[in-house]
Amino acid sequence: MEEEISSELSEKINKNVEKVFEKWIEKASKGESIEGIIKSLMVEKIMNVLGAIIKRTVVKKIAKKAVKRRVDKFWEKNRKMILEKIKVL
Repeated sequence: MEEEISSELSEKINKNVEKVFEKWIEKASKGESIEGIIKSLMVEKIMNVLGAIIKRTVVKKIAKKAVKRRVDKFWEKNRKMILEKIKVL
């Protein structure tokens, strides 16, 4: 049985889902690679988690750049394993 949520929360969820898909479609239509799209989604996910503890906008911008660099480094270091996992999907 699904729990009831408020209409306000439901609306916020719908808006956020639409935003994510719009970003993905925009990136895909610009010819960005699947790898680039996955990396950007990873950065956004990490920033959402960090956003709960980082309150200042300036710090968030600096943190986002650092997260992006770390995601790129991790991706390059583990590229073969990541691509194998993606192929399985």
